[in-house]
Amino acid sequence: MSDPTQDLRDSFVPHDEWATFVGIKRVFTPDQCARIVALGGETKRATIDGGRIEPRRRDGRVAWIGQSEETSWLFEQLRKRLDAVNNRFFHLKLAGFTEPLQLGCYGPEDHYGWHLDIGRGENRIRKLSFVVQLSDPEDYDGGVLQITTDGRPTAMLHEQGAMIAFPAFILHRVTPVMRGLRRSLVGWIGGPPFA
Repeated sequence: MSDPTQDLRDSFVPHDEWATFVGIKRVFTPDQCARIVALGGETKRATIDGGRIEPRRRDGRVAWIGQSEETSWLFEQLRKRLDAVNNRFFHLKLAGFTEPLQLGCYGPEDHYGWHLDIGRGENRIRKLSFVVQLSDPEDYDGGVLQITTDGRPTAMLHEQGAMIAFPAFILHRVTPVMRGLRRSLVGWIGGPPFA
């Protein structure tokens, strides 16, 4: 049986032995990133906690990408990479995609303050979060995805087509965009709620 992580071996960038987060370079090509952006369609104002608009905590726009024949290639590529990452680093009990993917668009001054992806209600089954960088990093300034477990923010890999994966209980944020437009694909793999 072949190693499911063989094609990813040189791309994993583990943070530490426990793997707080994992970066994977070159998950998508620039052309595929443009295809993903086109799948998103019209964006709406981003909300938090069940639909509230709170620009001091989160400001930006989002669109949703559901599973369909048109998007099957995207979900399959994500599933393959995320299964490999989980099997190698996190060992979470996962059930698969339980909600649509979120296409995030952050323009000047847009941001998302410190937050967790796991929470109450529907969010309680989120186990593994991921962010795919869709924009060329030359097209914007700021908009840095940061993660912390000890109060010190760590800036994430932001090459176009790269993915960052982390457990949904890890604190993270997107710093304000200073120039241009930052686009990213965000999603969650669900599973049995943590006990």
